[in-house]
Amino acid sequence: MAHRHSLSRSVRLLSLGLLAGPALAQTPLNLCMENADNVPWILMGAKPGYVQIMMGHVEKAVGFPIKVPPMAWKDCLAGVKAGSIDGAVSASHNKERAEYADYPVNLNGEVDATRRMYRTSYYFYKGKGKPLSWDGKTLKADGLLGAQQGFSVVAQLKELGAKVEDNTPTADEVLKRVSTGKYLAGVVQVNEGDTTLASDAALRDAIEKVQPALVEKPYYTMFSKAYTAKNASTARAVWNAILKVRNDAGFKAEVAALTKGSE
Repeated sequence: MAHRHSLSRSVRLLSLGLLAGPALAQTPLNLCMENADNVPWILMGAKPGYVQIMMGHVEKAVGFPIKVPPMAWKDCLAGVKAGSIDGAVSASHNKERAEYADYPVNLNGEVDATRRMYRTSYYFYKGKGKPLSWDGKTLKADGLLGAQQGFSVVAQLKELGAKVEDNTPTADEVLKRVSTGKYLAGVVQVNEGDTTLASDAALRDAIEKVQPALVEKPYYTMFSKAYTAKNASTARAVWNAILKVRNDAGFKAEVAALTKGSE
């Protein structure tokens, strides 16, 4: 009789999600990430970027497999929206994505930036001498701007009244098009923009960074609503592990050469 009582109590606790342990995820967690360099966060070469290193630590912390294959960002987002992919890493929050994906939230129901993966800024990089001005509130740009395909800054630029083209997956191609005059300016992540200009004298002679930043954003692991409807405890475990890993002294030391204190 005591055995039956103990079993029924275990079943009840399991249904309430109170027996969460290493068995949170019985199958691998299938996430996706952008398949292009996003320096220093995602790197497609032999050496991993910040995000890849972080997710390796998160996998160890939660105790179940996490797969994060690279793919075109628009396809990654489409898979999350369709529920065919569990979630995506290195995703900023916006209203459109929040309709089909869940982010970590605090007790007030607001997106919880303490459980971000990292944060970074986006800047305008304009052709030298080109007529573009930005004071942090008002944009004056008489020409076509460029941004990466599927990136959330595109909607922000359109809200500012800009004409935007976003049909390339890489920041390098955006900047190349600025240098050739196809774009009046491009908007790219500051680490990528600064790194590219520092390493390419021709681009550096043709392009200048505009102050101040267009926006600073936190980036998260987001999960499809279809996934969290059945696996909310797993999503919470990942978000909590991200917070723990990001603040871990060993992890900070491991990625210090990549981030150079930018996070």
